Amino acid sequence: MSPQFLLTCNYMNEGCSGGFGIFHGYFAENGHLVSEECAPFKYTTFGDKCLNYEKCPPIARVNSSYYLGGYNFNPSVELMQKELLMNGPLITEINAEEKFSRYHGGILLQDQIPYTP
Repeated sequence: MSPQFLLTCNYMNEGCSGGFGIFHGYFAENGHLVSEECAPFKYTTFGDKCLNYEKCPPIARVNSSYYLGGYNFNPSVELMQKELLMNGPLITEINAEEKFSRYHGGILLQDQIPYTP
């Protein structure tokens, strides 16, 4: 399935500039998903348009999208593992701190800016 299609065509999110992962679930539930072959990942949405993928046939839909454990719930690793095993892929989000904007590679430690030679 194509992440590029979601990033470019999901009008509820902000492409590569952010948004909420649950909106990709809603989009796939109320619309459809296309193949990576038809909509290859480009690492950007700049200049890309959903019209570029209008000839891509639908290959999948999501039956139901929901927050694991309910809205604003912080599920445990065990609960996420169980969900993955019983129901398949999860959409996840990261609350990235400001130091991620300076990250170039290596190991990011909790209270340090990563060393980059």
